[in-house]
Amino acid sequence: MDDARLGRYQGYIKRYDLTERQVLDEIDRSFGEPLLVVAAGSVIAGFGNNTSDLDLYTVVEDDVASTLPLMSYPNGARIDAITCGSQQLLDRRSELSSVKWPPEDMKPGDIGARRKAIDVITRYGLGVPLSGTDQWIAWQQRLEAEVGEWMSDWHAVEAYRMQAAARALLAHKPLVAGIRAGDALMAALERHAAAHGESYFKWKWLGEKLERLGDSKALSAYEQAVSPPLSALDVPHYLEQAESLLHTYLGDVDTSSWRLSLQPAVGTSWESFGKEHIVSRWGLRAAVVSAKSNVGKPSTWTYSLSEKWDADVEALFGEDMLWLGVQRTER
Repeated sequence: MDDARLGRYQGYIKRYDLTERQVLDEIDRSFGEPLLVVAAGSVIAGFGNNTSDLDLYTVVEDDVASTLPLMSYPNGARIDAITCGSQQLLDRRSELSSVKWPPEDMKPGDIGARRKAIDVITRYGLGVPLSGTDQWIAWQQRLEAEVGEWMSDWHAVEAYRMQAAARALLAHKPLVAGIRAGDALMAALERHAAAHGESYFKWKWLGEKLERLGDSKALSAYEQAVSPPLSALDVPHYLEQAESLLHTYLGDVDTSSWRLSLQPAVGTSWESFGKEHIVSRWGLRAAVVSAKSNVGKPSTWTYSLSEKWDADVEALFGEDMLWLGVQRTER
């Protein structure tokens, strides 16, 4: 067990004059006796403040209908208890282990599902185990050794996905392109921080993570990431700087088998009007394309990371009609 994490937990309960038994008594046992209880969250990661709550993640035998936290305030402390069924948790870990990221086929919804799975699983793997059966304590310890690779792959894919979005948006919505370039750099810095021991899976603490690492170079890059240009004229230079930094932090990533995949975003439809087609999304926005265009009908458009996109594909992406993913091809 990381002594720093354990010390933060003990410091938190001491501040509120709580015993470990009192903390465990806050767990709802309506779904059965806990198989594992882990203290997690910003308090354990070392980023909590006087208003932060202590998260207790509990595993029980049966499935749980809801994972909404149950809040309690013993002695004024803020404790959120979250319960998860054992099979649900085992399935999430199995999926994270068996599906290499990026996958061979990525669809809208896959990114959100993966992010949620990593968020949940890392809470268990990087928290402080308070109680549990021998089997589940051993499971938690094995999990702690596995989460690093999952987070590294996740952040690398997000960095390249945001970089591709920034390039495609530059000619259409330059200010948005600047924001996406900053997002790409932040993802790369998250991967860097995790590789150096700051593995808490919450982007909002990135600056604090880099400060704790004492990494002045990364902090300078972070300041650039959160300060995109306010003028469209400054965006091209900003993108060049961001891409140079991305190479610094992602140079070890093997992207030779990666491809960008663009698919119709949810709610996007095509209607034919002779020689032209109307592409609309949710009936709130529309674009006109030629029937002979590469985007004249729904499809999937795939490119290498460095390949120039078809102009109409790029234009529809700029209108938020296409969803961008990264997938892997067999060599």
